[in-house]
Amino acid sequence: MAGLRVDPRLLVRDGRYWGLSGGWTATLLAAPFAGALLVGLASAWPGLYRALVREDSVLEWLQFGSYVVAAVLVAWAAVRLERGDRRLFSVLFGVLALCCLFAAGEEASWGQRLFGIGTPHELASVNGQDELNVHDVVEVQGKFNLLLALASLYGFASPWLVRRRVLIVPPAALGTAFLTMFLYQAGRALFFPHPHYELAKFSEWPETCFAGAIALFAFLSLRLLDKGGTIRSPCQTS
Repeated sequence: MAGLRVDPRLLVRDGRYWGLSGGWTATLLAAPFAGALLVGLASAWPGLYRALVREDSVLEWLQFGSYVVAAVLVAWAAVRLERGDRRLFSVLFGVLALCCLFAAGEEASWGQRLFGIGTPHELASVNGQDELNVHDVVEVQGKFNLLLALASLYGFASPWLVRRRVLIVPPAALGTAFLTMFLYQAGRALFFPHPHYELAKFSEWPETCFAGAIALFAFLSLRLLDKGGTIRSPCQTS
């Protein structure tokens, strides 16, 4: 169990590995909770709240943009890793790039509203939002939410469990962004399986945090490779 002990010096070592100052680390840790508070307060003004969380609005486009940026950066990192004969890491980053591309398409319902594409009858009959996407299909929605929760748990916990900094383990500074998503998904599943509109649409903020964390992880990974950083770094104990 010694490996599970929380070392308060980890944030410093982790920040040094990823090239993050103490100020940036603190900002990244605080931003998801501060944003959650602001979005929650915005619900007191229905017009403002809907402007933030409705389809094709501020938060959803932030998610789409974050996934597109992440897909491009992660794909380039995969190429860099392949050239450096780091096949396993290259494959993992390639898979992540495809996942980001899929997530971007799902967020925009594959351009349905942008291009005025109708939803096929077969899909509309099983899609809870009557949209051209997979994640709102009733039979698979729970599985998507579970995958998001598990990915979020990995993003939050893995930096604290590994003994060495590894490129496939995201920065600890992004932990609260992943934690926000995990807490929302767990809370929905355990206490609010049939939420009202305001709570259901609050999901747009945790989803934005998750997408933003992936994009930042992609940027920091590519920057580390560009600077000639190692994909593994010994965990110092002093």
